[in-house]
Amino acid sequence: MLTEVRRRAAFLMVGGGAILASAVLHAMVNVPHLRDDLLEIGARPRLLAAVSLVLYFSVIAMVAFGSLVLATSIAMLRGRPAPAAPLWVTAGAYVAFGLVAFAMVSPSVHFLGYAAMGGLVAIGAAPAGGR
Repeated sequence: MLTEVRRRAAFLMVGGGAILASAVLHAMVNVPHLRDDLLEIGARPRLLAAVSLVLYFSVIAMVAFGSLVLATSIAMLRGRPAPAAPLWVTAGAYVAFGLVAFAMVSPSVHFLGYAAMGGLVAIGAAPAGGR
């Protein structure tokens, strides 16, 4: 049977991996597609540059969140204490974004995927044994 630490680390590994995978997809599919759409509608070059910068920053932030979660998972497996605050910030941001986007943009399962990633991180961040 898995120990509590290994179980939590597994949830963090899956959540962090999903966050990194979504960052790669966002960088390779969404950002270029949105740039092409902006070019197609004749967006001014400075607007295109500004929007592209923000979109690529979101990719960098997603990579940072995913890396933080994965690094914490590995640290837990090596017996090191896991700082909870960064995990809760990551989990909260993903759950909030997913639920708000689902409710206010489109009731798409795609947006619930973000909330699910945050949920996995929250499960991994939760204290063992109700402490």
